[in-house]
Amino acid sequence: MTDVTNGVLHTLFQSDQGGHEQVVLCQDRASGLKAVIALHSTALGPALGGTRFYPYASEEEAVADALNLARGMSYKNALAGLDHGGGKAVIIGDPELIKTEELLLAYGRAVASLGGRYVTACDVGTYVADMDVVARECRWTTGRSPENGGAGDSSVLTAFGVYQGMRAGAQHLWGDPTLRDRTVGIAGVGKVGHHLVEHLVREGARVVVTDVREDAVRRVTEGRPQVTAVADTEALITTEGLDIYAPCALGGALDDASVPVLTAKLVCGAANNQLAHPGVEKDLADRGILYAPDYVVNAGGVIQVADELHGFDFERCRAKAAKIFDTTLDIFARAKADGVPPAATADRIAEQRMAEAGAAR
Repeated sequence: MTDVTNGVLHTLFQSDQGGHEQVVLCQDRASGLKAVIALHSTALGPALGGTRFYPYASEEEAVADALNLARGMSYKNALAGLDHGGGKAVIIGDPELIKTEELLLAYGRAVASLGGRYVTACDVGTYVADMDVVARECRWTTGRSPENGGAGDSSVLTAFGVYQGMRAGAQHLWGDPTLRDRTVGIAGVGKVGHHLVEHLVREGARVVVTDVREDAVRRVTEGRPQVTAVADTEALITTEGLDIYAPCALGGALDDASVPVLTAKLVCGAANNQLAHPGVEKDLADRGILYAPDYVVNAGGVIQVADELHGFDFERCRAKAAKIFDTTLDIFARAKADGVPPAATADRIAEQRMAEAGAAR
């Protein structure tokens, strides 16, 4: 057995990042599908989480990402007050090159084989139209188009929830939830990031953005003098006068290289698994930087897709997502009282809810 395989098994069965109930490796040679479905917990109900379609460097990297993302969904769903556990799926490959209807249908059959233990939705590399295809083979699919009885793009409420988290951070740090005249740096202005820009501009914030895609940057800067762009994330996080940093691309944005040079006083973004490794949350706290736990503030999207399973109502979902402000503010207050980082406080609250549900079962 290779060292890499041993590492994955250790993560699954023994490490603090593990504790998963089930991991399924899926393959359909005819369509080229290679996927990993990870179920971290079903204590609160069927596992709910998106499908990431990404060109991983290796199968081992894909498994590790699925494990981490699934665990994050358990905590996210618990803090959002949903009756769902946490799960995540990753499809290995470049969606621009290998995504086909046949592959998505094969993936739908793989999810359906779990008999409702996992409910799938969109994530990086998958879209509403893809979920409509998946749903042809799997009734446990959400994040579908309005034409097919779904809620449509969940990034709208994801961005709204992050915005509420920023307001909570501003209230905690500066005594006022308004973001007017604050300078906010956003790394990644894709599906969620560009909606976040709209909220901030509307409130009168100054926004600095970066993205590897020039068209995404143009979309948010054209016609908006209050939105400027920098070359890369390194330039963004070292911007003088930055009040808030919002990682809205892939995970691991907060690491041993970025934290020491970060100029912002608040980190609040949409990306999942922003902390590159355990201990980063303490490094942030030691520098006096307030971290809004990612799975708390980016829960707007999962609130939306969960509601779709019961007959979607946008205003009902928006009202639930607005409560992210109160939840985040409460976490900051508890963390301060206990003298621990907010991430530790959020974990404790989520773990307690899952433990109580597991005991009741």
